[in-house]
Amino acid sequence: MRLLLLLTPLVALAQSAAGQNASVPDLLTGSWINENRSTGGVTQVVVRRDGNRLFAHVWGSCTPIDCDWGEAEAELWNGITMIIWKAGFSTTRMQLVPQPDGRILVAYRSEYHDQSGRRDPGHAEFFARENAQAIGPDVAEAKALLVETAAAYRSLNAARFEYTETLSLMTGKSEVRNSSRRILLFAAPNRIRLETTGSREPAVRIADGESEWEFFPEAKEYTKLPQRKGPFPVVGAYGLLDKMRGTPHITGREVFQGHDCTIVRIALERGVTQELWIDNASHLVLRDSDKAPSDSRGVGSRTETVFAVARLEKEIDAAQFRFDPAASGAKSRTERRAEEAALSLVGSSAPNFALRDLDGREIRLSELRGKAVLLDFWGTWCGYCREALPAVELLHRASKNGELKVFGVDSEAPELARDYLAKYGYTLPSLIDSGDRAAALYHVTGWPTTVLIDRAGKVVFYEAGFDPEKLRDALRAIGVW
Repeated sequence: MRLLLLLTPLVALAQSAAGQNASVPDLLTGSWINENRSTGGVTQVVVRRDGNRLFAHVWGSCTPIDCDWGEAEAELWNGITMIIWKAGFSTTRMQLVPQPDGRILVAYRSEYHDQSGRRDPGHAEFFARENAQAIGPDVAEAKALLVETAAAYRSLNAARFEYTETLSLMTGKSEVRNSSRRILLFAAPNRIRLETTGSREPAVRIADGESEWEFFPEAKEYTKLPQRKGPFPVVGAYGLLDKMRGTPHITGREVFQGHDCTIVRIALERGVTQELWIDNASHLVLRDSDKAPSDSRGVGSRTETVFAVARLEKEIDAAQFRFDPAASGAKSRTERRAEEAALSLVGSSAPNFALRDLDGREIRLSELRGKAVLLDFWGTWCGYCREALPAVELLHRASKNGELKVFGVDSEAPELARDYLAKYGYTLPSLIDSGDRAAALYHVTGWPTTVLIDRAGKVVFYEAGFDPEKLRDALRAIGVW
């Protein structure tokens, strides 16, 4: 976000120089290719206008082919074209800035909400307009079929898919295969149930319209994240076939599993090809074969997806799209890891750190010996953190004669934390944990996490989450409340 904030003057300068404030959307429409082919980020942006609305379709660098982020609607923020991508585990904010020389500057940064500790420093890269190429009648026919197929998936109301996905890695004369079996239930507009078995830990992923749950039945554990807005597996991916990159050709027609199919081969980037067996009656994909040439290590790959069932349903029982941890007897995998962290830290000397607060003052934990210290690992993006902050602020204001030092610890850009605290009148000091160094020292896997350190420098309380009653008891036990 710091990168985006710093770019604001550049945006204004570029728009002013081109005299384009009123016509920015028209300057942006088209297909744009990243001039830096070695980028690890966004590789292509396609912008289209639909009446007064502007949409951006984005691809990001992946192996063996680029990842399709899907399409999102753009908005104007103070004259700047902004797109926000919410993928559940992350939020990416992207600015599109027309340049006087005909290029666009694409600036973007992701914030991760998956307790991974990852940080994105931000990107600012120049994109040039892609030249349109004439297509022959065979390509036009293949494209028309992909449009029909994409429309069939986008119009699904309820469907059931049962399929086997096999990944083969080839090197020299050897081949290694990994297979997984999946059952996917879909109900419009945004509910799925995906059961996966095979070489990996069996899992059930449920998107209920608000949250995404992943249940691991063997371990009786689950994880929970906000539901992503990106394309769903199978349904969402094939629903974007009309927007995918690459040149398609119809290579044959055959009966596959009793269905008359048309085979479409798509030449993608970096020598990757995709073949689709499309049912002529339903326009659903019954087989999908992706092949990638050998990489620098001499390893090639092929992914084969075969659908035993691809069926429209009148409706699917709503209970299939609900998950109740209590009813399943499951525990939070995040909380379990937090319990392990608590077992390793409580009773031990608190790991030392040196961080700066929002006013630039350095705070060393070792220099606070003789005082009790409360650390609240928080973030502006975290709803539970925002709910806990008022109570943390009260502890900061009510500490007896400074015997308790209260600090927030946030890994975001200082501007975000400073603006948020000022907006709501909070006075507690917050420390800048760049790179999540302190979070790693304290094994933080979920936000908020509360850590209480006694006067002797030992951890006496550790909890993923915020329970004011438990914390009150811990404060009383060390005589600071």
